[in-house]
Parts: sequence; C-alpha cells; structure tokens
Amino acid sequence: MAGIASVASLQKSPSYEIYGKSEWPRDPKSVIVLALIHDEAEPDLDWWDGKRGTPGNRRIESIANNLRQWLKEDLSSDAYLLPYDVEKGGIFLKDAAVLAGLGAIGMNNLIITPEFGPRVRLRALLLDVDLAPTGPIDFAPCAGCDMPCKWACPQEAFKSGSYSRTLCNEQMKRDEANTVIVEEGQEKDVPSRYIKYCRACELACPIRG
Repeated sequence: MAGIASVASLQKSPSYEIYGKSEWPRDPKSVIVLALIHDEAEPDLDWWDGKRGTPGNRRIESIANNLRQWLKEDLSSDAYLLPYDVEKGGIFLKDAAVLAGLGAIGMNNLIITPEFGPRVRLRALLLDVDLAPTGPIDFAPCAGCDMPCKWACPQEAFKSGSYSRTLCNEQMKRDEANTVIVEEGQEKDVPSRYIKYCRACELACPIRG
C-alpha cells in the first residue's frame, strides 16, 4: 500500500505539535508513505535481531529503494529514504499514514487500515516536489468496537480507558529479556537469535478488510 501527504500538513499534525519538528534533508515538499502487509502467517517479519533489524523492515526498505531509484531515473525527482526512528531523523509515521489516507490511528495506538487492520509496517520517502495528497479518509475503525485489543493486552495498557505507553514499554522490556534462538536450517533471512515483540493488541483487532 502507498499514499501521499504534504510535508506542510505533516508538520501541523498532533505528534509534531507535541514533540516539535524533525531535521530533514533539504526542503522536502511531499511524503510517500509505504505500508507492507504483515500477515499473521508471517510472524518472522517482525523478529528483531538487534543489529540488522527485522526481515519485514528489510523488505519494505528494498521496496522503498526501488521506488526511489525509479523516481530519480524516470521522473528526475530526488527522494530520501528516512530512518524508521524519529530520534535518528525519521518522521512520525502514523501521523503521515493518516494524512496519506492509509487509515486512522486506533484506540490501540496503531495505524488501522480498512484493508488489513493494524497488520502493516510503515516506512516513508521524502520528495522535493509537490504531489497531490491522497488523504485523509473518513474512517473510524474503533467506533462501537468492544475493544478486544484491551482484553488481549498482557500488561493491561488500556485499563485507564486509554493507551498507556509506559505499560506497553514494560511488555517490550519483558520481550527483550526473553531472546529466542531459532534452530539452524530455517529460512536464511530469519535471524538465529531474535526478540519476538508482543503483537497481542494488533492481532486481536477485528478489522481485517
């Protein structure tokens, strides 16, 4: 999946109003947001090895680099593949995805798409040209939902009625303390030692397209 947002609108989004602006190369005008479908049948896409990242991230990064090369060769447009982390020069991907029309941010603090629910992974490219935005869209996935994500959370991160990043981070620390070793002979792109981060709220979401 892919969508387009303007940098000007992104800089006015909720996360930037709270945390401030990122320092991006040159003077970008547009953002292309890419979403890689993360099917439940491919849990290894999210296995984190601590060094090379995840197989899913490498896959979407390859797609983004191919798109960047095509934009340069066919349209003479410079594009910049951004790091995933905001602290390393990335953008707030969920805000960008909403503005690009890919979905809405749900009560579980994840981007929820009409087609695949929250089971997607995001990356973005910055462009130095103005492109027509493809969103946002009229989509309210959590309206009337009984929030199975709330009951699935092992840390009860929703017990106050809204998402608690602190409690969610507690689960991440537990996941990091329980590194899993994969037996030899499995798929070569899967790391031999990895962290399997919790996806309970994501997998419990009933939005599946």
